[in-house]
Amino acid sequence: SVAAAVREKTNGEGVDVLFECVGTRDTLDSCVGWVGALGRRGRLVLVGYHQGEDHEFRCHPIPMIVYEQTVVGSVGATLDDLKEAVKYVGEGKIRTVVDSTISLNEFQNGLDRIKSCDCVGKIVCLPCHGRR
Repeated sequence: SVAAAVREKTNGEGVDVLFECVGTRDTLDSCVGWVGALGRRGRLVLVGYHQGEDHEFRCHPIPMIVYEQTVVGSVGATLDDLKEAVKYVGEGKIRTVVDSTISLNEFQNGLDRIKSCDCVGKIVCLPCHGRR
């Protein structure tokens, strides 16, 4: 497991700061707990996430209390970062990867594809898509 590999590389100590960018149950579970990758007084920064109960962050609090660990959330960017990114998109310097465009009638199918990671890039819903 990832946690075991981290513990091995850190001589059993775990890491001081862990950025969790995936957000699945498996990756979240590997971060905390008695044998998780996060070490004593470590900080877990949640950046990534997945929808649905199957990926909720759940852990027993005792190891976190004993190890004095902290969990924080982060959007990963500042407002200035966002403004700069929008500027670059407007100038054509960067592009958003669009997997597909769908109509409003296909909205649930689009959500299902996102939940199952069955897309590369964004799925854009155009309410009038397919109408004439």
